Amino acid sequence: MTIPPDFADHCLYAPDCWFVDAVEHLDAECVRVRVDTLRLGPFVDAQVVRRGHPKHVPGAVMVQLTGTLGSLHAVYGLGLRDHVGYGTHIKSARFPTLGRIGPGMWAELRVIRIRRLRGRVFSEYRFEYWQEAPNGERAVVYASEQAAIWMPGELAETAT
Repeated sequence: MTIPPDFADHCLYAPDCWFVDAVEHLDAECVRVRVDTLRLGPFVDAQVVRRGHPKHVPGAVMVQLTGTLGSLHAVYGLGLRDHVGYGTHIKSARFPTLGRIGPGMWAELRVIRIRRLRGRVFSEYRFEYWQEAPNGERAVVYASEQAAIWMPGELAETAT
C-alpha cells in the first residue's frame, strides 16, 4: 500500500525525507515499510567510494527513517493527528552490516511501551531494518531501541 495521502498534512518532515517506497503494515503495535535504496538523495550522492567502502545506506538515513516510522505510528497507530513530537533517546543502536544500494530494504518499528501522561504520549520503540543477503537470508543493517514524546501543538509551545 502507498503512504496514506493525508500523511503530508500530519508528518513533521517533507516527503523527500520520508525515504519510504511502500507501507506494508501499519497498526497500533507495528509499522513496516519498504525503502527504495536507489532514492536516498544527497546522503548517498555525497559518499566517496573507496576500496572496501562502497556507497551504502548512510546512518543518517537510518536515523531519519526512525522519525518517519514514528510519525506514521503516531498519526495512524495512535490517532495523534494534531500532535508534534521528537525523539528523546537513542538507547541503543547497532549497524551490523552495511545497507546495500540497489536492493530494497525493509524498516520496522515495534512498540515496546506507550505511556500517556497529561496530554503527552511517551513511546518506546524497537527498530529493525534489513535486506535480503546474497545467500537469501535476512541481513540486519540497523537495530535500535529509541524513545519519543508526542504532544498537542499547544503543549509543545509551552514545553520549550
